[in-house]
Amino acid sequence: MPRTAMSSSVNTTRRISTNIQTRFSMTRKRSKVFLYQDYVHNNGVLHKRLCETYGSDNVRFCDAADIISGALNESVFLFVMPGGADLYYCEKLNGEGNTKIKAYVEQGGNYLGICAGAYYAAREIDWNKGEIAGSRELAFANAKATGPVYEFLEENDINKSWQNIVDVTIDGERYSALYAAGPVFEGDGLATYSNGQTAIVKNTIGKGTVILSSPHIEYAPKDLSNTTYKHLNTSTEWSTKNIDRFTQNHHSERDLWSRVTKEFA
Repeated sequence: MPRTAMSSSVNTTRRISTNIQTRFSMTRKRSKVFLYQDYVHNNGVLHKRLCETYGSDNVRFCDAADIISGALNESVFLFVMPGGADLYYCEKLNGEGNTKIKAYVEQGGNYLGICAGAYYAAREIDWNKGEIAGSRELAFANAKATGPVYEFLEENDINKSWQNIVDVTIDGERYSALYAAGPVFEGDGLATYSNGQTAIVKNTIGKGTVILSSPHIEYAPKDLSNTTYKHLNTSTEWSTKNIDRFTQNHHSERDLWSRVTKEFA
């Protein structure tokens, strides 16, 4: 990308984040953003994006013990369940933890689930043709979350790279996004993949809003580049092509993260 084009893209993204942050700062009662921490997976990119959008002073990590002790109170604007593996979430949160999350949303809090966080909040999941399957307690979406989408995997093979750059459409607008083994959902939703399957769902639960996103909406091309290594990577060529395609197709004025998170405004 030419230097001038890159500079324009970065400036546009900053303006979008600033505008969202300005709107967010006007929220009086709820101001905190909590990102779930399971101590197993690294969600540094998501944490950085949340800080850029909502202000670093408002964003913090929380774990299962925090949730069970009542951390999700009326001061929390958004609770984010990130990518990872939902069985870790089940182990720590089933029962009292999920009861607290449900109550938080029903009383006006917001929930954003990305990839594993989206599987976790569906009515039931089916991972890898039944390898992991069953109902889930939150059930914020009355739908089965099924994944991965094999046609998005490297050579349609679950034993190879799960990452791909895919098209996501919302209200007729097409966005480029990182896929990393997220689900598709039964029924209609906020966004669809190019194959017509539902990629993102939005629901109202009590007084709160829930968004479940299959793609990693927090990733921009630079984030994918920064987190991709050649060392021990048997899919280096595939990864390089993904970065190139993401860089070419990504338009900051049509930034999927900004488009989705404004649904909470």
